[in-house]
Amino acid sequence: PRWPSLFFQLVLVVSLHEEITHETFIAYKVLEVFPRGRRVVITCHSPQAPPPVTYSLWAGQGTEVAKKVVKTGDPASFSINITLKSRPDLLSYSCQAASPEGTHSASTKLQMYWELWTKPVSQLQANFTLLDRGSGPRVEISCHVSSGSPPITYSLVGKDGTIHMQQRPNYGQPAKFTFTLTNKSTRLQCQAENDISVQFSPFKLVPPGERAPLFPDGPLALPGRATGWKSSALSWPRARKGPGKGC
Repeated sequence: PRWPSLFFQLVLVVSLHEEITHETFIAYKVLEVFPRGRRVVITCHSPQAPPPVTYSLWAGQGTEVAKKVVKTGDPASFSINITLKSRPDLLSYSCQAASPEGTHSASTKLQMYWELWTKPVSQLQANFTLLDRGSGPRVEISCHVSSGSPPITYSLVGKDGTIHMQQRPNYGQPAKFTFTLTNKSTRLQCQAENDISVQFSPFKLVPPGERAPLFPDGPLALPGRATGWKSSALSWPRARKGPGKGC
């Protein structure tokens, strides 16, 4: 008769054991700056895990970089050297903590971009494309820089300095702004900015001139086709926050 009770207690103990989780935190600090690299210290800490705690440092591609056993409640510190020519996926690290009770927890990925990459945004390309689809005439504006330290924020800016749209895409990917056209023309430009510099494209009139028929009088482009035009970029130091000069 006692078997059901013992079975219930066993299930309860196993359930409680599975619910025990310890949050792990990761952080870093730049110790030394070299012409083509940085020496950084990465700290891993699971404050709720009972010691001794085994901390493992993992690189972005799933490679274990180092391991330490901490017998106190202090965080583990890892000192590593990183070169500026490292790929973005190699500049991400995570920590794993394992406690004596058998619990494991992993930190979020740490992206070390700001201090490690010191490249200003350059060669901003802004492509304006007029489309005619089933939902009516639309414009697609693609903004992309050839190089620059991430994260890079792209903005669609009006002539008066108003930011109409803003995106922060994954590194290496362009920002794409799409919206429906109206009968009112406006001048727009792309802006690309990181922690080092800001760059603007010349202003473009959208729709591009009086010859383009306006909705609802007619389509902006033939069905199934797109009319696009490209613009080169003008750049200023990062201190300049307003829109650049344009045509």
